[in-house]
Amino acid sequence: MTIAGETRAKVDRLIRDFYPWGEDGYLPGPSPRGVRQRLERVKGWLAASCTPFRVTALTLIARVLTILDELERSLGRTEAARWRARIDAGALVKTPDSILEKMVRGWKPDQPDPPPCDFRRLHELNDLSRFRLVVNFLSDLEHIASALERPYGRARRRLTAAQKALHDEFRLLGGRFEDSVLLHPRDRSKGERGRKGVFEPRDKAFAHHYVEVQIQTQLQEAWDKKDHFLVYEPRRRGEAVVLADAIEIFAMSELLYVADLTFDRLRADILSRQSNAAKTKRPSKRGKRRASTR
Repeated sequence: MTIAGETRAKVDRLIRDFYPWGEDGYLPGPSPRGVRQRLERVKGWLAASCTPFRVTALTLIARVLTILDELERSLGRTEAARWRARIDAGALVKTPDSILEKMVRGWKPDQPDPPPCDFRRLHELNDLSRFRLVVNFLSDLEHIASALERPYGRARRRLTAAQKALHDEFRLLGGRFEDSVLLHPRDRSKGERGRKGVFEPRDKAFAHHYVEVQIQTQLQEAWDKKDHFLVYEPRRRGEAVVLADAIEIFAMSELLYVADLTFDRLRADILSRQSNAAKTKRPSKRGKRRASTR
């Protein structure tokens, strides 16, 4: 993305009046006179500031992967081959442009104070670093979320080695994943569905380096990417979105949710029939004993 229009004017004012030039940990002063020079130097500083967030996210991915591997080994051969789709870690940290845009979102440049999250409170952007687990079925989504929440619950005696390692290295804020799958219709203000959890390293050197972990089905992710392009990005640029289009796109989230529910039910029915068929083919213990005595 590139910063333009009203957002660009707000970013220019934010950097000019509130970037702490010359302080420890910040760019040496004085501030460049040119608007473009100031912007490019601050963007470089933001990119460098995101390096610890990237390291934290990669460490968390490694811990999460070991838990996913444990879950996969606990499944049958057929189930293990289909249950996990992939990890989307293509954009582990926000770009400098995205960070600046988010900092000034809702902020009026004629105000005497900086926005709530300025350069001194960059860590308060909980989604500065994030990755997504993409799965095939809704039941898999809940299964994974439960496995990642378990280290932070009361019953810690039955934790696996991978879950203990996750607990020892990271906190899960609130001890749980936010649920945007099961919401009362009156509480649903957007079509996004999935589970989100924010992790923080226990190492004091990386305190406040939050990483957001999202879990979505493939259908949920597909809707999210299309909504991002058709609704979110235009609105972020200050462009008008036709109400009828927004309503239709929101409704598509509901239809895909019904599709997810249907696929989950079909999967359960098919697995049940397969299990029953296997039982009928299996000889009974009484039959085995009779055969052995002949």
